[in-house]
Amino acid sequence: MTICALSLMLADASHAQGGPLRNRLQDKVQRQVEQQAAQSRAQIEQQVEQKIAAMPSPAEIVQVRQVQTALNFFEFDAGSVDGIMGQRTRDAIERYQAYLDYPVTGELAEAEAQFLFGAYQKAQANAAEVAQVAQSHPDGIKGLLLVFRDGPPTQNVAVMPSFEVQANALSQFCSEPETSAPIGPVFCDAQEAAMAQSDSLVQNVATFSVAQIEEQCLGFEPALVALVASLAEDPAEIALQKAAEFVERSGQDRDNLRGIAEVCLGIGYRRERLDLAIGTSVLLVALDRPAYAEFLGYHLALGLGVPRDPERARAWFQRALQSEGEAASDFQRQAAGRLETLQSALATDNTVGGAVPAFSVTP
Repeated sequence: MTICALSLMLADASHAQGGPLRNRLQDKVQRQVEQQAAQSRAQIEQQVEQKIAAMPSPAEIVQVRQVQTALNFFEFDAGSVDGIMGQRTRDAIERYQAYLDYPVTGELAEAEAQFLFGAYQKAQANAAEVAQVAQSHPDGIKGLLLVFRDGPPTQNVAVMPSFEVQANALSQFCSEPETSAPIGPVFCDAQEAAMAQSDSLVQNVATFSVAQIEEQCLGFEPALVALVASLAEDPAEIALQKAAEFVERSGQDRDNLRGIAEVCLGIGYRRERLDLAIGTSVLLVALDRPAYAEFLGYHLALGLGVPRDPERARAWFQRALQSEGEAASDFQRQAAGRLETLQSALATDNTVGGAVPAFSVTP
């Protein structure tokens, strides 16, 4: 019964029967009014709560602003840097994904976001390279993303690059009778051990084929570019801090992420994908496996995948040598043996700017 109908009944009753019936009808009308008011209030409160829940958190606003800034820098027009994930920003994400052959979803996956942020940071730190690519690449500033992912293009060489190309790829480096430095043979042994460990671990992976595992590792490489850049530019502690932050953002269980990194490390060396090999080595050191710091020392000492830097190499070798006594797996036991050889090699190797101390401290 509606309120209007009740009101009419109340009017009729007031003439026909007097006070008692009128009072009962008044009470019924009042209850109906209060019930409808309560329902309206509940609906309004629910709508307000839904709008509040849909509002982005301060952290989400900051992250969206970072995405917009990087997209705009690479000329994927995301509009104003306002921290709001609107349609214009989603359209820019789709163009970025299509450009790099990612699935076009309008939502950045973790690896896609990490590569975007890492490329933006590298671009900010290398203004000269940015200017050169913008002038020489057919895609302009967007082409810098391809350069960071795939290396410099082998065509369109109207502008002569200023960098020096390493004469030896990894496979050639290790196939020569004598490598260019005393630590070279130790490095080659380490690569073989990493690949053997990867092959062994792959046998314990269910659901995915070997080819699918390799494809996933190669897809992981863009997310590691920022860690490789940090290795070349930052002190070891800062590089490890950034790697630790990467681990936290990944949301992965640490043990599982450690296994993933060990598998992908071997695949990186087998496929000669140095960003993958170097990046996973940094991750493993950050995941409490300091023995893997030997790989970072080799790359910095020999200038493979990162600029040659003897002082930084020595710091990473020292970190690896501090892992003695922590051997728990076949790979780590082999690493301990390599580190003993490494101490002798470093004593006469000027590629790392001086010898690492050979003494051991007994607690």
